[in-house]
Amino acid sequence: MDKKIGIILTSIERPQSLKKSVESILTVWQDEWALFIGLQDDYESESFSVIEKIIEDNPDKEIRLYDLEYDCGISVARNELIQKVSLWGIPYTLLTADSITFQDMACLYELIEYMRLNNIDLVGLELLNRIPWEAKLNLIPNQSFELDFIDYKEKEKYVSISCDIVRNFWIARTAALIKVPYDEQLIMCEHEDFFWRAKIHGFVCGCTNTCAGIYNKEENTPEYDKIRTKNFRIGQQRLKDKYSLKGWVTYKHFERTQL
Repeated sequence: MDKKIGIILTSIERPQSLKKSVESILTVWQDEWALFIGLQDDYESESFSVIEKIIEDNPDKEIRLYDLEYDCGISVARNELIQKVSLWGIPYTLLTADSITFQDMACLYELIEYMRLNNIDLVGLELLNRIPWEAKLNLIPNQSFELDFIDYKEKEKYVSISCDIVRNFWIARTAALIKVPYDEQLIMCEHEDFFWRAKIHGFVCGCTNTCAGIYNKEENTPEYDKIRTKNFRIGQQRLKDKYSLKGWVTYKHFERTQL
């Protein structure tokens, strides 16, 4: 597979949101892309039939569907897809979600070249319709993770500006992701842990507004809400236990996120 970008997308119990997300990717599809979809649903679910129909209708697109263990957790799902991208020798991985539709990816290859020239491991992309909370990330011992927000207006001045943590819509060097996998015990609340360990390992992170998607506040299915509530509770407690934290996250300079 001679591809440059592997897009990874995981989903559970949200077939209509998944359909919209994948269809948006197809509208801006480029030849050097491959799409890796990991479903945590039962095989008889609507999500599988939705994606199988899309694959059937788009034989010229490199779309791969993986049947993951039901409700295996976001960390397991992402790790499996990142491993697939790596095994295919694809140098860059783009993370998206079934709640995101692609909007403007015209500058994606220019961004990759910028990353290469400046030795940047991961860049958060613009996510419209959601608070721009890119930040510096610190761990306050026995207290919480602290997000010290950067000023979103700075993104308008540069291709990429430095930060430690971004929203879950980013592009990264696949080799860097292999070195710092997600903690699979964190079935949710994995975000701060992943970026904290990436920072410790010397990841160079940034964020940009040159490529954009839209966060869609779709109605969730009852099954999804039930799974999310359970996994969030479990994941948050495991994160607190891992770092001996009293709280979860605290915010600094939140006013910088205001649009």
